[in-house]
Amino acid sequence: MSPNICGGQTERKNIWVAAGDGDLERVKELIQAGLSPTVADENSYTPLHAAASWGRLEVLKYLHSQGGDMNTTDDEGDTPLFSVEDLETAKLVIELGGDPRHKNSEGKTAAENLFEDYPEVSNYLRSVNGESPLEDRESNDPEDRLQGEETSQEDPTSSMTQTLIEEVREMMTEAESNGIDSESPELDLRLRELVTKTVDQSVGLGKQLAAGARDLSQSSPTIVSHDLATVAEGDEPPEESSQVVDQAEANKRQKT
Repeated sequence: MSPNICGGQTERKNIWVAAGDGDLERVKELIQAGLSPTVADENSYTPLHAAASWGRLEVLKYLHSQGGDMNTTDDEGDTPLFSVEDLETAKLVIELGGDPRHKNSEGKTAAENLFEDYPEVSNYLRSVNGESPLEDRESNDPEDRLQGEETSQEDPTSSMTQTLIEEVREMMTEAESNGIDSESPELDLRLRELVTKTVDQSVGLGKQLAAGARDLSQSSPTIVSHDLATVAEGDEPPEESSQVVDQAEANKRQKT
C-alpha cells in the first residue's frame, strides 16, 4: 500500500512535519507527487508556516521556488512571517517576498505579534517598515511622563549642590595655601557671591520645573503633581545651599 502523503495512517512524514523537521528530500518527494507548497492542514497550517517557525531555510527556498507564496495566510490571517522565531529566517522570508506590513485578522502586523516573545525579530521587521524600535518609543502614558520628569528634575539639583560644595572647598583650600586669612572680607565676599550665584541658578531651575509640572497637570488632571508644582519660586535659598553656607562658616572658624 502506498503511503498517504497527506498524513494518514502511516509512519512516513506528512509535508508539514517534513517541512518543520527540515527534511528537504521528503518535502521534494511530496511536492513532486503533486502537493502544493501552500497546502493547509486541518488547522490551516501550511508547509511554509512550518518551515518558517522552525527556521528551515533550505525548505523555505525550495517551497518558494515551487510557487510557494510567502504571504499565504492561515485562518487567523497570519502569514509565515508571523511564525518566524529568529532573525535569519525573518530576513529570508522578507527576501522571498514576505510583506511586513500585512495585518492579520486582529489587525496586528508580524512585528506587533512577535514583540513580546521575539523583540529582536520584531524590531527588525519594524526597521524594514521604516519604524523605530518599540522599546525606544516614548511612553504615551501621562503618569510615565510625569515620573520621567521627576527623575530628570532630581539630577540637576543634586549636581548643582555637589558642585557648590566642591567649589567652596577649593576656594577655602586656595585661600589657605595663599596665606589669606579665613576671616578676610575678600574671601567672605567671594564665598557669598558663589553661594548667591548657585541659589539664583537653583531658583531658575525651580521655576522651569514648576511651569512644566503645571503644563502636565493641565493636560492630565488625574495626575497629582503638587510636589513639582510647589518648587520654590521666591528668592529664599534652598536648604542644601544654606547648609553649604553653614559649612563654609564652620571651615572658617576652624582655621582661626
